[in-house]
Amino acid sequence: MTKLILSIVFTWLFVNILKPIIKWKKAGKFEKRFLAEDGGMPSGHTSWVAPLATGLYLETGFSYLFIISVVITLNVVYDAISVRPKIARQARSLNRLIQGKEGFEKLEESVGHTAAEVLVSLVLSVIIPLVVYKIF
Repeated sequence: MTKLILSIVFTWLFVNILKPIIKWKKAGKFEKRFLAEDGGMPSGHTSWVAPLATGLYLETGFSYLFIISVVITLNVVYDAISVRPKIARQARSLNRLIQGKEGFEKLEESVGHTAAEVLVSLVLSVIIPLVVYKIF
């Protein structure tokens, strides 16, 4: 159980430390908002559930718990690459409509992920738990 928790925490921490570094490199300068923004490379939401699936497989094999965790992971991945990008496009459109109008708060536009961003998170969500289970 400890290895499972460590796998999830280490993967999530690694991804959420890596994400602002990638945004910083891409922008050419560091901004505080990079620490709290959604979206971008790699997927932070995927880094919560995918290492759970990996860890459960390592602990229980091809079990009901593993299958349930895979279903949850697939749901999060679908949301990240399909639903949230649509929300981002809607936010951009709404922000254009409300631009210059008082009483409206600008909506967050960086909420979705590309398939590549999710794939990187999935790969890290397999590698990091494998390392954790090997070391601990």
